Amino acid sequence: MLLSYLVRFLKQMLCLVMVLGMVSCVSVSHQNMPEEDSVELGLLKKKCTHCHGLPHPKRHSRDEWEYLLTLMTKRMNEKNISYTKDEMIQIKSYLQRNAR
Repeated sequence: MLLSYLVRFLKQMLCLVMVLGMVSCVSVSHQNMPEEDSVELGLLKKKCTHCHGLPHPKRHSRDEWEYLLTLMTKRMNEKNISYTKDEMIQIKSYLQRNAR
């Protein structure tokens, strides 16, 4: 019981640290993004900047992006930000393909 509480607490703290890191991202105009003309980057810019600055894909590993996208889709649902399953697949592909 105590161990499961501790694990849940640590996951929440990790999430908070990652989200705070994303919030502090540099604005789009000051970053060189991979695949600048890609459809996936366009979706990332369109869907993922409602609440925070544009995150550079190298900011996180493939596994971290997997976890963060799960959290962000929940947040998007809470804020009624629409997206399709295909859009999220494309965004995930872009982020993981260009991850650190």
